[in-house]
Amino acid sequence: MTTTSTTTRPAFVSSPTAPEPATAEPAPPDHQTWSISTTGGLTITGHLPPWAEQDPSDTNIPLGRLSLALTDVVHTQPFDGQTTRVHHPAHADGNPGESEDILLNGNITCYPYSDDPAERTPFANVRIIDDFWINNLTPDDLTHLATQLRAQADRLDNQIRPTLTTARTDWAAHGTATSSTSG
Repeated sequence: MTTTSTTTRPAFVSSPTAPEPATAEPAPPDHQTWSISTTGGLTITGHLPPWAEQDPSDTNIPLGRLSLALTDVVHTQPFDGQTTRVHHPAHADGNPGESEDILLNGNITCYPYSDDPAERTPFANVRIIDDFWINNLTPDDLTHLATQLRAQADRLDNQIRPTLTTARTDWAAHGTATSSTSG
């Protein structure tokens, strides 16, 4: 048995002078997505965080390489650090020197298909300097690091700077080299 129903809808009546009704713009999605499509017609989609610097979407991936393509999906956003003068004991040419370098910069990163479950949730990496990093920081870890850095900054300002000032004053008054001859 087939049933059908009809619904009576009011007709829209317009006069030649009446403006057309406004059509609503489609609402933007509440979140963005990325997609990876295979040559076999399979498409995988995922959440694209608003903080991610790049969209990892790709097309025409051979089906046999899909798992590799998914492990390559990364969401990242770099953050700036502090520029300071750094002494290098030896450059590539073997000569010591100084240069401007950035410290305490880094990135927020997420690997949604990582083998490591901790990397499937956004985390922070902080570069101390050169190739020295503190990795996989949770928000609590980042708070702990910031607390340690504030404590060190306070120590530099409140203990080390006054000690250095006293040492320099003492040196200026008494630290010049003298020579003597024995006779």
